[in-house]
Amino acid sequence: MKTSMNFFQAPRFAALLSLAWASWAQAAPILGLYNTGVDDSGALLGAGQLETHYTITASPDLDFPGPDALTLLPGFPVGPWIAEGPLSRWIAPRANQGTGNVPGRYTYSTSFDLTGLDPTTAQITGNVSSDDSLAAIRLNGLSLGITAGGFNQFHPFSIPVSSPFVDGMNTLEFDVSNGDTGTAANPTGLRVEMTGRATAPNEIASFLTQPRSQTAIAGDIVNFTVTAAGTPPLSYQWRFNGAPIRDAIASTYTLIAVTTNDAGSYSVTISNAAGVTNSADANLTVLVPFPGVYNTGVDDHRAVLADGATDPHYKLTVNAQDPAGADALALTGIPSPPWIANSNKSRWIGPLPEATAAPGNYSYQLLLDLTGYDPASAFLAGSWATDDGGFLFLNGADTGFKSAGFGGLVEFSLTTGFISGTNALEFRVVNVGTSPNPTGLRVENLRGTARERAVIKSAPSIVTHPKSASRIITASITFTVVADGTLPLAYQWFHGAAPLDHQTNASLAIDSITPADAGDYRVRISNALGAADSQDAQLAVIQPQPGVFNTGVDNIGKALASGQPDPHYVLMASPDVTYAGPRAYAGDGLPIPPWVANEPGSRWITPRPSASESSPGSYQYRLFFLLSSEDAATASITADVSTDDGNGGIFLNGNKLSFGASGFTSYSALNIPAGSPFVEGLNTLDFFVVNGGTEANPTGLHVRNVVLDGAAIRPFLSISSADTGIRIAWAASAAGYVLQETAALPGGWVNSSAVVNVEGDENAAVAAPEGAAKFYRLSQ
Repeated sequence: MKTSMNFFQAPRFAALLSLAWASWAQAAPILGLYNTGVDDSGALLGAGQLETHYTITASPDLDFPGPDALTLLPGFPVGPWIAEGPLSRWIAPRANQGTGNVPGRYTYSTSFDLTGLDPTTAQITGNVSSDDSLAAIRLNGLSLGITAGGFNQFHPFSIPVSSPFVDGMNTLEFDVSNGDTGTAANPTGLRVEMTGRATAPNEIASFLTQPRSQTAIAGDIVNFTVTAAGTPPLSYQWRFNGAPIRDAIASTYTLIAVTTNDAGSYSVTISNAAGVTNSADANLTVLVPFPGVYNTGVDDHRAVLADGATDPHYKLTVNAQDPAGADALALTGIPSPPWIANSNKSRWIGPLPEATAAPGNYSYQLLLDLTGYDPASAFLAGSWATDDGGFLFLNGADTGFKSAGFGGLVEFSLTTGFISGTNALEFRVVNVGTSPNPTGLRVENLRGTARERAVIKSAPSIVTHPKSASRIITASITFTVVADGTLPLAYQWFHGAAPLDHQTNASLAIDSITPADAGDYRVRISNALGAADSQDAQLAVIQPQPGVFNTGVDNIGKALASGQPDPHYVLMASPDVTYAGPRAYAGDGLPIPPWVANEPGSRWITPRPSASESSPGSYQYRLFFLLSSEDAATASITADVSTDDGNGGIFLNGNKLSFGASGFTSYSALNIPAGSPFVEGLNTLDFFVVNGGTEANPTGLHVRNVVLDGAAIRPFLSISSADTGIRIAWAASAAGYVLQETAALPGGWVNSSAVVNVEGDENAAVAAPEGAAKFYRLSQ
């Protein structure tokens, strides 16, 4: 069935679509529309300069009543406000927004001229950001019903045709709300980037956006859409392979349930009294789907399952609720809302009929058979939701896609990582918490395709190489390779040039990493027809300075400069993909009132070097310290802790401690008494910080007044390669220690002849390697 209806949306194949493009040829731009913070040529103004295109017509701040609006001076609040440039700057009633302006509503006004243009065809599109929020946009005194959120991102807005534009001069006003209560000054500002156009007299029809080429799967709905300008009325005529399509006379042409016969070239002609214009050609490629692609919670005919029924396609290969259980079940009582509701195409599945299950890891596996298909041409896309966190793996390799939680479906698309034969698609779900709580998986709109080919016998080839990574000591890592070729395939992993005993699988797991695990890893894959070596994956092992320290200080307890990495606390886990750790930073721009203040001997640390906002979720900060066997029995720790947004638990060597809830306006006391699970050697103290909300917002950890009683902190030696030998280093704050060495354990220790120098906050010595082995220690 073919129709020119225009209310369907085209399927979204981001990885396979060509880019749409826009042309403003023949279009008349609106004169006098300027971004904020630019001069008449559109170049950025300097800091603290007068904005000549926008005026402040309403202000609650008696000291800054307007009409002057100014660009900002450097520094806070940029960020967490979005950065200045390249096309616009922030403007405000005063240049120093580190001090800010009083709460209330501020109105910024700008004017533009439609003389010589048709106001009934005028339209404006743009982006706006403000602190705290945009309360309204008015055109010629009439509200457009447009509001927008805060200052950490741009928010798109559109003033369409049929808005109250008038001939001649027009006025556009932006109402910015700087809170509605209180009297304390705080940051406020406006940021606008916009363009506009209107039709000139006798303007020939032209394309603002062209139809775009698409790749679809048989059965999909496909939309071809254009936007056009010119003196109305405009007429449209769509063509397929050059021939007119009957009744296809709208700006959008829709194909319902496409087949391979619909593949070809599509174009459209637009015309008006001034002339005729032809679009570029858009090519439609239609691929045949491969079998075995199913949404969650449906049967073999894709009908939704009954409550509690077993999903025949998704199997639980990891199940924290029941390690022996392999079935995933259609949930009978999802907590919706806030979970996104089931639909007639998919439903939630989980380890139990009810949503509540044990905390831990769950892995839902869907097997896809690409026998007879070319894996290099494979494409798979869909949308998913999880409770709580979700990670998508293909054939054991991380695809980089993460779910956004349980409140809505987010899209993913895969074009690499496929192999001949059976492919394993894994949705790994983490159910956080310490007691049973809701968990589940939802997959919808799953679709996949590949070009058919004959089965070919071949030597091994690498599809996905193992990836380099950095890890903190005591963490774990898994290197994974995805290989194709005629089965069976044999695997052998190497650390450097040395083969690793018993490491003969597609994945190499290393638990509780030590410095000796650093280096290059590769894998050789072989079959009867040949062999292939993967690229090297480098493991960098990070050793933080051990000891009990406040957050945000150096090795002598002095507060770090803003943006500096904390040498003692490391970020073990982070939902922020841009700042995934292991570094934690003394946050620039913190604290944000009403957070507790920084102090000379402690300060807030965050996942990012600046106070710019971080993704919601759970962040894990870890502190390392060393204890002797005697000290482990008598040690105790006290401290004050503050977090934004909340405490997700504090753990000593993996054991959860009793600790009251903490927020960011005050401190809560941490008391770890003697007899707690301290251990001999390396100890870990983990702070889990929950950043709430659904959008990025500030988060951090502040620990002060840390005291370790009943124990002496031993310095920690690190050994690394140097140009002339081996570098041995320890904290310069560890006074009274002598470097000793021996060629064999357990005895024979003598003072080392290596010269010790102070290098920054470390004592360091370089020794020439000699003999079969050499051991070092510090002695008092």
